[in-house]
Amino acid sequence: MYKVVLADDHSPVLEYLEQSIAWERLNLDLVAICADGEEAWEACQTYRPDILLTDIGMPAMDGLTLIQRAKEANPELQTIILSCHEEFHYAQKAVKLNVSDYLLKESLELDQVTTVLTEAVQRLDNVRQNRQSIHNLQRMVETNHATIRSRFLQTFLEQPLWSGADWFEQANSMGIKLRQDIPYMPVTVFVDRARELGQRFGGSVNMQFVIDNALQEALQVEDVLLFSLSERCYVLLVPFVHTLVRNRHEELRIALQAAQRDLYCHLKVSLTFFYGEAVQDLNRLKQQIQGVLANTSLRFYGGEASIRKAESVTTTTEDMFLHYAHTFQELRECIQQEDRDRVGSLLSDLNHELQSHKYPVESLKSWMLKMVMELELKFTVMQQFVTNFDSELYQQTLGSVETLEELVAWLEQFLLEKIKDVHAMWKTSVRKEVAEAQRYVLTHLSEKISMDAVAKKVGLNPTHFSRIFKLDTGSTFIEYATRCKMERACELLDQSNLSVVEIADQLGYDNPSYFIKLFRNLTGKSPAEYRKSL
Repeated sequence: MYKVVLADDHSPVLEYLEQSIAWERLNLDLVAICADGEEAWEACQTYRPDILLTDIGMPAMDGLTLIQRAKEANPELQTIILSCHEEFHYAQKAVKLNVSDYLLKESLELDQVTTVLTEAVQRLDNVRQNRQSIHNLQRMVETNHATIRSRFLQTFLEQPLWSGADWFEQANSMGIKLRQDIPYMPVTVFVDRARELGQRFGGSVNMQFVIDNALQEALQVEDVLLFSLSERCYVLLVPFVHTLVRNRHEELRIALQAAQRDLYCHLKVSLTFFYGEAVQDLNRLKQQIQGVLANTSLRFYGGEASIRKAESVTTTTEDMFLHYAHTFQELRECIQQEDRDRVGSLLSDLNHELQSHKYPVESLKSWMLKMVMELELKFTVMQQFVTNFDSELYQQTLGSVETLEELVAWLEQFLLEKIKDVHAMWKTSVRKEVAEAQRYVLTHLSEKISMDAVAKKVGLNPTHFSRIFKLDTGSTFIEYATRCKMERACELLDQSNLSVVEIADQLGYDNPSYFIKLFRNLTGKSPAEYRKSL
């Protein structure tokens, strides 16, 4: 709706116009009703109206002075004079001020005021549409130029370079001002957590356009050239002439930090910069950019919101699956015990472990995918736990994760969601005492578990406890405890090199033969046969 300020020192006129005109139906919002010119000027400063309907002869400030000041503040303001003056000099002044309409009170009719306001609204609509058309045209030009720059760099990176002179000539013909006589430093820019930003920006195309333009504005580096490769990756070519007078590296770092602050302040977008060596040789320039784009380990372990030199990252050859069983058990216990406080400390330790070892990125993602899928399956199958489990979605999500920080943050969200789901499950699926007994079993698998001891722990006599447990779960307490232990045995056979005797001991069985018998009864195979079948 368009905003209207109404000014007249005759209160009957104000009341008549306020009550008689269907403001909302005209798409108008009467934001202020003023009894003198000074009050109306204050209202114009406060509300920035689209239409000013004013008398001429008013105390404190006359209507013509009010119009002059208001139009200086807002040249697009629609002004309508409502006056009892019909002398020529007033009309002449109104024309000079480009007043939209001049109405005389003596011959005033409601339909006439409505018509004048309707015409003012139409003019405002036209101004708004013209402004939007100009904006769309400007955006089209900017988008086309950004697309030209993007394609130029992609061709440079993907195609052989036959002639440096031709390359510079082609760049200049496209409006890309590159100079042959100076070195350029490549700076690769990554958008942190780009996976989460797409929806906020209304899709990848819009996101790329907004960030490209914001970076152009924020980069206070003389003659820098910006190329967008995607909504999450950009390349800067920084003219870099070495000099003893200026520390160009420090100047660039300060400029990049300022750009980081600017984009985070206005768009809540975090950026990471990797800078290379300043070179004039185009093949070396290409190799540096290609090297950063291909170096997933540098991006993954390089830290978010950082500015650092593009260097190779050495990853370990250690088999990270050696730590799988221990990590899996800790995360599962965290979920089972609904221990939100422990999540933070566990993930802090995990983050430190992964950062210090620097495992190959794809191996780490496979390790993480196996972990979350098994956690999902354990709560789905073992506890009849209904989830929106989607393995393909997990695979796609982890595949798009670019940094260690993003991976750990995603895992934290996953664990907190599982804790929330488990809490809801315990609360609704079984009686409180049965849920407490189930939790006890899951967190004490390494101990001998007797029904009498657990019944006492939950405050029930063994007979009553046995009956309600079978009623709520469909199995006896001993069957449930044995099944949980055998599930854990399957995990240890799969995830560790422990012997059958050691696994039996870890699950509270003194007699390995008895353990093997229970395992065969549940799975149809001996532990050794089960391990061979994996």
